[in-house]
Amino acid sequence: MFGRSPAFASAEQLFEATRGLVSELRSGGDAFAADELEAGMRCLNGLTDGWALFLESIERVRVSNPLMPNQKARLEDIRKDVHRIVYRR
Repeated sequence: MFGRSPAFASAEQLFEATRGLVSELRSGGDAFAADELEAGMRCLNGLTDGWALFLESIERVRVSNPLMPNQKARLEDIRKDVHRIVYRR
C-alpha cells in the first residue's frame, strides 16, 4: 500500500499528518478545510471506496481553499499517497 516513494511509511503516519494539518487549519480559522478533511477521514472503512471518499475530500479542499504554501505542500503529500492507495499506482 505504501510503496513507490510514498511521503508516509504507514497509514498511521498519514493519519497523524492529516490530523496535524486539520488541527493547524482549525486553529487558523479555516473551519471548512478542517471539517472537510475530518469528514473524509471518517469515511475510511478499510476498503478502497472509503479511501476514494477521503481523496474526494482532499480534492475539495485543494481546489476550493486558499492554503498557505506549507499547508499546500503537506496536503499534496497526503493527496499523493491517498491517490496511490485508491488507484494502486
